[in-house]
Amino acid sequence: MSEEAADPSQDPTAEGAAPAKKGGSPMIPLLVAVVASTAISFVMVKFIFAPAVEKKIRAELAPVEEAADGAVAAAPAKDAHGAPAAPAKDAHGAPAAPAKDAHGAPAGEKSGKETGLKQTKGGWEYGFPNVVSNLTGSLGTKYVKVSFTVLSDDKNIGDIVEENKSKLKDAAIRVLGSRSLADMESSGAKNVLCSEIAANFNKALDSNSVKQIFLTEFLIQ
Repeated sequence: MSEEAADPSQDPTAEGAAPAKKGGSPMIPLLVAVVASTAISFVMVKFIFAPAVEKKIRAELAPVEEAADGAVAAAPAKDAHGAPAAPAKDAHGAPAAPAKDAHGAPAGEKSGKETGLKQTKGGWEYGFPNVVSNLTGSLGTKYVKVSFTVLSDDKNIGDIVEENKSKLKDAAIRVLGSRSLADMESSGAKNVLCSEIAANFNKALDSNSVKQIFLTEFLIQ
């Protein structure tokens, strides 16, 4: 039996045979498209849509927050049970007076020049507080601190004292510093001290504005 001639088209090694086709996977382009669209969506949401939405929400909430803050600030004080707190009262049950400073002015307010000035039967009085000086012969170990009231017939004594405060304080310190501990403890020392301070004040002011000095504090340490 004779062998049948082989079909050259069926033999890949034969000359003239058609080359085999390479097949590509259809999933690769699809995966690339999915990944690219996901990345683009993420970028748009994070950097475009989200900031815009957040900005709009903040703009809408701002008036509400301001109104809430104002309501809290305006709300009256309340006690532990949620009821409005009762006004402060003194020991006798009367409404407590507003706080005042050492000169009788409302606390937190600055005093004017005439703060502490008052009229009495003897004339006009004005306070002069906290004058401190070392006592002579004590080698700086003893000092005297005084506060006093200036009495005058001049209703402007408050302005006069304030305008010459440094000069008058220096005059008072000189009087105090010229005394020893024994001088301060002697009989009648305070009366002599007041008379001498008044004389030195009038000398410093070149007038007779100061009638008398009254000690309101006298401390030796």
